[in-house]
This record gives sequence, C-alpha cells and structure tokens, in this order.
Amino acid sequence: MITGDTMDNKIQTELNVGLSEEEKEDLEKLIKEFKGEQPVSISGITLDDVQDQVRSMGERLAQLSEMLLKFDTRLKSLYTILRLSYQKSEDMNERIDAIIKSITGMKNI
Repeated sequence: MITGDTMDNKIQTELNVGLSEEEKEDLEKLIKEFKGEQPVSISGITLDDVQDQVRSMGERLAQLSEMLLKFDTRLKSLYTILRLSYQKSEDMNERIDAIIKSITGMKNI
C-alpha cells in the first residue's frame, strides 16, 4: 500500500520532468492551494439555481468561442500579410543585389 506521503512524492517526481525550478515551485504552490481550499457549501442552492448557472456558463463559453474564432481568423490574415511582405522584401533585396552587381561590373570594364 502507498502512503499519502509516498504518493505525493511520486506525483511531484512525475510533474518535475521538463519544468524549470520556478515552474516547479509555481505548480507545487498551486497544488497546495488547491488542496487547501474548502469545498463550497451547497446549502440553500436549488436545482434551478444550478441550471441557471450552467446555462449562463454555456452562453459565456459560446461567446468566448466566437471571440476566439474571430481572433484566429485575424491572426491567419496577419500571418498571410507578414509572409507576403517578407517575400516581397526578399525579392526586392535580390533585385537590388542584381543591380549593384550590374553597376559594379560596369565600373570594372
């Protein structure tokens, strides 16, 4: 049987893989805070209240999803613009280099 202390050590060892020391400390702090939180008392809450909260959260989630999709579309457009601008600058640099080589070649003649 695994005791609670051994289980915590096993979990911490698994979580430490690939994390910096600051990230490990932050994660451990969050886990301790989460474990220390007291459960929310549900006395006085009716089923209708819970359903209203779930419905409201669903509506908010739908709104946030729409915002995320719009943001994603804008980012794709921005990426396309940046990519095309980079290509244009590379083409212009090639042309400038060709002109410079042409001019310096004429001076040597």
